[in-house]
Amino acid sequence: MSLPKPSGELNPFRTGVLRLAIGAGLLSALLGPTACGKGTPPPASAPARALSQAVAPAASSPPEGIQAHVDYQSKGRRDPFRQPRVETAQQEPGVNLKLTGIVWGPRYYYALVESPSEPDKGYVIRENSVVNSAKVLKITRDKVIFEVKTRSAQGKPLTRAVEIRLPADPLAPR
Repeated sequence: MSLPKPSGELNPFRTGVLRLAIGAGLLSALLGPTACGKGTPPPASAPARALSQAVAPAASSPPEGIQAHVDYQSKGRRDPFRQPRVETAQQEPGVNLKLTGIVWGPRYYYALVESPSEPDKGYVIRENSVVNSAKVLKITRDKVIFEVKTRSAQGKPLTRAVEIRLPADPLAPR
């Protein structure tokens, strides 16, 4: 190892002593505390201490079995160290009602619906009625259209139209 020569003139004796001190410090650092034959290392000179302090942090590593903590700076990108979030498919909103009949008069249609959760409870509904948080939009001769309000996976409000049809009458002529 050679030191770079400074631009000004140095005493050759001082440069030799400095090289010898740095070499001795590096040699004692490499061989460890048993190099002197005793259990204690020799005192290091100031340049050797500065050099060994600069080299020591780079050579240190975490002990075996202990993981080093890594902070990932994503800057808008996906973090490759985290499990990806799997979004579940959201169920289509439905109306938990059974359409049992439709009655119509000269001006309005009325629908007869039953709640499966309460088997003996039925409702007579017409347009703009609200049943189980679903609003009736339209009633025709064979179906009822409900407006159901839900939220998306991102939390945005959604409005969907759900249609319930009368079951086919097995005794009706085809």
